[in-house]
Amino acid sequence: MSLILSRTYPDDPIEANREHFWRVTSEGVYVGSIVYQAWQHSPVWHWTIQVHDPSPDLGKQGVAQTRDEAAAQFRQAWDRYREWLGDERWLQWIKHMELVNARAGKGRY
Repeated sequence: MSLILSRTYPDDPIEANREHFWRVTSEGVYVGSIVYQAWQHSPVWHWTIQVHDPSPDLGKQGVAQTRDEAAAQFRQAWDRYREWLGDERWLQWIKHMELVNARAGKGRY
C-alpha cells in the first residue's frame, strides 16, 4: 500500500513551517505525520501514525535523526499496523475521515 509524504503547510510564508511539518496519506486518506522537533534538547524528527484504533504492542510513533530515517521507520511501522488493522477496520477509518472532513467542509484529505 502506497504512502504519500507531503508538506502540511505548503504555502506557509515561514520556510521552517514548510520544511518541518509533513503529513502522510495512504489511498488519499490521512494516516500520520512526520515533524521536525527543533525545540528538543537534541533536535529530532518525530513520526506518528494517527489511525486511532488500539493495537497491542505495535509501535505507532518514534524518533529519528533525519526525515528520511523517520519516513523509513514510519513505513515499517505502517506495514505492521496496516496488516494488523485489516481491511474492515481500514475501511472504517476511511469512512471516519470522510465524515470528519465533510464536517470541516474539506475534501477527502
